[in-house]
Amino acid sequence: MSLKNFMASEKGTVSSLVALLMLVLIGALALVTDAGLLYINQGKMLNAIDSAVLAGVRELPGNSEQALETAAHYGIINGVAAEEASYQLDNGQRSITGHAERQVELFFARALGITSKNVSVSAQARIAPVSSTGGVVPFGVLEDDFIFGEEIVLKEGAGDQDYWGWFGALRLGGSGAHVYRDNIKYGYSEEVSIGDIIEIEAGNMSGPTKVGVEHRIDQCDHIPRCNIDSYREGCSRILILPIINIESINESGHPFSVRVKGFGAFLVEEYIGNGTENQVRGSFVRYVIPGGSDSEAADFGLYGVQLIE
Repeated sequence: MSLKNFMASEKGTVSSLVALLMLVLIGALALVTDAGLLYINQGKMLNAIDSAVLAGVRELPGNSEQALETAAHYGIINGVAAEEASYQLDNGQRSITGHAERQVELFFARALGITSKNVSVSAQARIAPVSSTGGVVPFGVLEDDFIFGEEIVLKEGAGDQDYWGWFGALRLGGSGAHVYRDNIKYGYSEEVSIGDIIEIEAGNMSGPTKVGVEHRIDQCDHIPRCNIDSYREGCSRILILPIINIESINESGHPFSVRVKGFGAFLVEEYIGNGTENQVRGSFVRYVIPGGSDSEAADFGLYGVQLIE
């Protein structure tokens, strides 16, 4: 082989190697840059859909149309276009699933003939009965006496008590009028869970009840006034109550302690009367709060939210 032919052959080999190397570099660049672009889009979409289903599920159960509208709204404000997303409720209206798909335009991968790629994400959130929560108010409601959706007397100073001498007050974090009063005003600071045993607070406790309940009522300045059909999230008039059964009776035949069976949300309307002639009136409502939840727990209308997918 002549030197001229040899040099030409070497140049051809180098050119081929350079071309091959450039192809590899472009492929690597495409992989790193465009894969990063896909990853970023997927992360942002997933965060948006998570936020959407968590917001939407808080409208359940019962308000299915509002739940879907809320989910779509939160998806949009978090960066997922309306045409990119869809939301569905389960048959029991206890969960909402969101799905989003986006076509992402690629850059360096175009050199390899790949112009775009679809990215999709899904998320599901559900509500389930609360199994543990803070902020509980010290009124115990017997499981058999629980009534949903109509005005009831939550506590009264006299009348036909199931257990003589006990008017429904509970000891949360200590005994005494000031502890009981502050637990009504602000809610008990520690967490209470299903299965917990709580001692009862004997006596009428009408004075502390009046101060605590009227404090909660006075803090609600919402217009229009909150009612059983329309109430603001976080309203001070919504009391988180333990639903209970009697756990133990003392030697005198009076209840000594109760066991927590679940939790309810009570929209207090008024405190009326004084002394033995007093009543706390209102209605149990469906309500969603942060807190531990359990799909197997008894349902008394108070729910926690879980992101399950």
